[in-house]
Amino acid sequence: MLILRSDADEETRAAVLARIKDTISKDEGVMGKVDDWGKRRFAYEIDHMTEGYYSVLYFQAKPATLDEITRVLKITDAVIRNMPLRLEDPVAPVAAVAPVAPVAATITEE
Repeated sequence: MLILRSDADEETRAAVLARIKDTISKDEGVMGKVDDWGKRRFAYEIDHMTEGYYSVLYFQAKPATLDEITRVLKITDAVIRNMPLRLEDPVAPVAAVAPVAPVAATITEE
């Protein structure tokens, strides 16, 4: 989970997410889906801010890659908080979604 400053523009948010995706792909990780939750109000103030832009990223990477991502997020000014969580199930890559088979239609004449 990643919380970005609410006053960060779309370009800044996209740059932070692109940096994370590049780091994961560079170290042979697998990027899954990205859930953008949008702007949400905090339960309490964080650094005199009352809201932030939430994103949840699913990925599979080596421990060293996760350490690098965490290091980069800590020094990025647009990031308020980040929290990596370990999931029990492996992450499916976005491009690995099974294609839908075409359905053959039959027309009967009466």
